[in-house]
Amino acid sequence: MEFIAIFLVTLLIVGGLAVALVFGRAPTYRPSRQDTLQLLKDVASNQGNEGAWQLFLGMPIPHDPDLEEIRQLCVAVDEGDDEHPPATPGLNIYGRDGRERIGKVAEKLEILIAKEPSYKEF
Repeated sequence: MEFIAIFLVTLLIVGGLAVALVFGRAPTYRPSRQDTLQLLKDVASNQGNEGAWQLFLGMPIPHDPDLEEIRQLCVAVDEGDDEHPPATPGLNIYGRDGRERIGKVAEKLEILIAKEPSYKEF
């Protein structure tokens, strides 16, 4: 009798885990353009969150190719590219030069958001 009780409890736990894995979704990182713009403005004004910034730089954004291009521009600011050295660290995330470069990327994102078509659901 004890064996049957243990077997049923184990079966219930394993069955619940299987259902969770089949019907559950993997966590995804899907920032919106507005959230990204706010993050860029925060970094440019020296008020950004280091963790949120590193997450943005490190995670590809496959759902929005234009936003992925903006992310790659930010990675180029962080790591440097052929034309610019890596941004120097500052009090929060970057020094003055890095914040100015992030501000220019934020302006590009603002233009991209302004060109985005708007719609209303009825």
